[in-house]
Amino acid sequence: MRLSLPELSDVLLLEECRKDNTRAYDVLFDRYSGKLYNYALKYIRDEARAEEAMMDLMFWLWDKRHQLAPDVQLAPYLFRAMKHAIIKVLTRNQSQTVPLDFAGDAAIEDAGNRLRETELTALYHEKLNALSLQRQKVFRLSRHNNMSHAEIAKEMNLSLFTVKNHIKASLTYFRSELKDYIDIVGVLTFLFLI
Repeated sequence: MRLSLPELSDVLLLEECRKDNTRAYDVLFDRYSGKLYNYALKYIRDEARAEEAMMDLMFWLWDKRHQLAPDVQLAPYLFRAMKHAIIKVLTRNQSQTVPLDFAGDAAIEDAGNRLRETELTALYHEKLNALSLQRQKVFRLSRHNNMSHAEIAKEMNLSLFTVKNHIKASLTYFRSELKDYIDIVGVLTFLFLI
């Protein structure tokens, strides 16, 4: 019995997309567009720009369908790409809304922010690497690969309770270690966008 397109896995749908099957792409679009839009909207907070970022990403997926690895984990890949699209939209918006009178100050502030972001990213990775290997893996799967707690538990053969404890302990650790660098809202935003 042959499965219908909506029942196919991401890997098989991408395989169909490589054969220029637009119906397979439509299924992937339906499967991910809403999730990606909601993810973008959380950070961009502008429906039109969040939708534009999502549409750009989904069109990019179609354009690059022949270049993607056959075994690519599509969901983490798309959410990682959306994270970069969100950052691009947010930084592009900042530079467009600066009045000319403040352009010099804004350029200095922007350079300072980029330097601080680079330092914070390096510090984050240093602190992440200080976690136990299991806690690192759980946190990376959660924040870098956008996997749910249940997916991580299944992947790592852990209980859901253990996964939640690792995430909670990691977040508490990062709040403590990064508190001198940015406020708590910034830390949480940073951790969710990494």
